[in-house]
Amino acid sequence: MLYSLLYIFIYSNANNIINNLYVSNFSNIINNELIQQNTNFYYSIMNINKFGLFIYFIYLIKNIIYYNATNNYSILLALIYIKYTLNIILQNNMTLYEYEFNRNIMWLFATPLMIKMYCNVNNLKLRESYIQYHIIPVVINIFIYPYYNTNIYYYFIGFSWILLLIFMKSLYEKRSLLFTNVYLFIWSIFMLLNIIDLLNITNKYDVILYYSFADMLSKIMTSIIINDYNERELMQISNMDLQSVQFITYLIKYIKKYRNENAIITIQCNKFIDYTTKQLSIKIPENKTILEQELLKKILPLDLDKEYIENINIITEVNPSAMTTSAKQFNMICILFSDIVNYTELAKKYNDKIIFQLLYSIYTSFDNIIKKYPHLQKIETIGDAYMVVGDIFRYDMNHKIVIKELILFAFDIIKEIKTIKTPDDKEVLSIRIGINMGAISVGILGNEIPRLCVVGNAVNVASRLQSTAEINTIQLSKHIYEQLEEIEFDIKLEITKKDNVFLKNIGSVTTYNISPN
Repeated sequence: MLYSLLYIFIYSNANNIINNLYVSNFSNIINNELIQQNTNFYYSIMNINKFGLFIYFIYLIKNIIYYNATNNYSILLALIYIKYTLNIILQNNMTLYEYEFNRNIMWLFATPLMIKMYCNVNNLKLRESYIQYHIIPVVINIFIYPYYNTNIYYYFIGFSWILLLIFMKSLYEKRSLLFTNVYLFIWSIFMLLNIIDLLNITNKYDVILYYSFADMLSKIMTSIIINDYNERELMQISNMDLQSVQFITYLIKYIKKYRNENAIITIQCNKFIDYTTKQLSIKIPENKTILEQELLKKILPLDLDKEYIENINIITEVNPSAMTTSAKQFNMICILFSDIVNYTELAKKYNDKIIFQLLYSIYTSFDNIIKKYPHLQKIETIGDAYMVVGDIFRYDMNHKIVIKELILFAFDIIKEIKTIKTPDDKEVLSIRIGINMGAISVGILGNEIPRLCVVGNAVNVASRLQSTAEINTIQLSKHIYEQLEEIEFDIKLEITKKDNVFLKNIGSVTTYNISPN
């Protein structure tokens, strides 16, 4: 903000400083004709500047009212152009030279802003735009104007054109980037006007009118187009959720994988990979507050995140004894437990780093599979145990849908576990699965680390069903089995009844086993 104010302050005083230090020495040769003397020209030039001023005032008011200015350089450009037009409109006796001089000073300060806006949109550094090859000609135009139509003037104009062509060439080489064609169009117009001026194709007054109209068009076009793009990008980023970030991360991962797996990549493809990766990366919001809140809500659903934060505030502020949390009660909730067969032996055989990598591979695979089933929620992993419930977000009694999804999920992870290699590749992994249904309570236990807990006898039964299941089978409770007749599966289920299965701390029960074909 301070730099912006300083920039405007310098621009506001540049006219007087340069006039006093330099232009005053040429007062006898410069064109001191008043623009008011040419009625038609004066009328046209005033209306062009008034229209530009009106447009930019609307632009500024819009940004102030809605507070949606995402580009400070665009606002700075608006203020400079407004200051420029006000100088012309409010000055009663302005000479033709003063008008042209004001315009050149305005361009000296407006050009860096316009190019900086372009660089920001395309994630370029300012030096990559070859800005010096544009700024130098603008400075030259300011200091050679007193020598208009002399040999010195044409020598310097020729030198300026060489620099401008280098600048245009650098822009043309970036034509695949956003808004490059717009900028090429703008600067092509000014170069064409410069040719008309040098060759005296039309009179001086008409050329100045053309320049003024082009000034207005170029400033408004760049400000509105680029600011609109920035606003849409900001809106898109502000609406990003965890899954969106995960999707972008997934894309970047496989773009890098493609590059690593291909020994020969064309220059064009390499550039496109870099461009795509950069464009995807900037979509990830820098402010992670919304994502953190969503993550907490994911960990603690059912508005339990709000209760947790309120309770933490109570503890932090005054009264730890006042901490309370209410559990949410549900009926007919389905619970699935799975664990890895011989996990204890594996943990003894390999070090903790290898076991961690193994569990990471297993649970990443399971997490990817569960995404296929919209009514299932992963609750936690404890060691080799993987717990899933469904559906604690329900709006109606949908337990039949949940049972079908749980059984299909169980089939999927039994198939998946066989594809995951053990550290020595000598043995195939296996799992046991237990599924039950009943009443549960969901809430947060303790206050140190937020963690969703699902408790109830139905949970204990599901855990015991898993621990007594046969290898690579699904052991169902009687409650689950009684629902199966009313559920249609696309595959045939082979169910085996098991009597007198002893479940620790529960007793002997009848269970039902399902094995995938």
